[in-house]
Amino acid sequence: MSVATRLRLPALAAVTVLALAACASDTESEETAEPAAEDLAEVVEETTEAAPTEVTVVTAQGEATVPFQPETVVIFEHGILDTVDALGAGDAVAGIPHHALPDYLAGYTESAANTGTLFEPDYEAINALEPDLIIVGGRSAATLPEMEAIAPTIDLSFGWGSQAFQETFTANTTALGQIFGAEDEAAAAIAEVTTDVQAVAADAADAGTGLVLMTSAGEVSAYGPAEEGRFDFVYGLLGVTPAAEQVAIDTHGDAVSFEYIAELNPDLLIVLDRDAAIGTEAEAAEAVLDNELVAGTSAATNDKILYVDTAKWYLSYGGLTSVGTIVDEVGSLVG
Repeated sequence: MSVATRLRLPALAAVTVLALAACASDTESEETAEPAAEDLAEVVEETTEAAPTEVTVVTAQGEATVPFQPETVVIFEHGILDTVDALGAGDAVAGIPHHALPDYLAGYTESAANTGTLFEPDYEAINALEPDLIIVGGRSAATLPEMEAIAPTIDLSFGWGSQAFQETFTANTTALGQIFGAEDEAAAAIAEVTTDVQAVAADAADAGTGLVLMTSAGEVSAYGPAEEGRFDFVYGLLGVTPAAEQVAIDTHGDAVSFEYIAELNPDLLIVLDRDAAIGTEAEAAEAVLDNELVAGTSAATNDKILYVDTAKWYLSYGGLTSVGTIVDEVGSLVG
């Protein structure tokens, strides 16, 4: 927040001494007047700085100018809500989709109106809030034209693949810091994550091969390294040596069998339970993988199977808190 500077003009005391004035020469009068004029000139140089009303930020669709420190914000991306919360700007959040909200952000269902689902916004509810700013991303990015008809809207989607993820995580965190007047906090958080990622990557270099798995409805899919892969950051940024390549770029990975996992014999397994994350009643990931084939892998033998906090990996992907958890979890596996 900029602080307005108040100009202060000191009171000028005019002292008249009648006895001396009567006998003072014109030259003496000019000499005694000069100091007063100089004093005045020194006082008037301060300027008043107006508080900014707008800020220009980098978004997934180019630069955009939006309100500075908006008071009524609608957010359609759980990872962005995560970062706004972490930066201490949660009071501005007036509306969110209550759909598939991670438990650690569930408090916003009490303070923020329900604005539909991540895929199907409730435009009537959004209109009623009269927001200063709307933020979409990922699952809701396609709704940007409709949102722009209601209020200024930006797309802060997170990228997939290591490079895209790193770039958008940095850009989005920076943009939110600018919007909410928390630039220093955003920069410090990015620096901390960067340091932690480098430390984990150093440990992962000697931890053997790894594979990211996800269970859903009793089925198992795998995620290997890929330029546009959903969890490529595990390999490209966190340094885990891939046990296999990813065959098809798909949001839910490549379907694999238990025999395939046994044949790969990874040293590390990172497992997401999609059903648990989205609240679907189904067999838990631990139960799905509880068989002789998986039990015979190096990962199982050496107690190197990590069942992650899937809500943060899958639902609030890219947020400051979720990224911190991801880095810590992988760090605990490879350390």
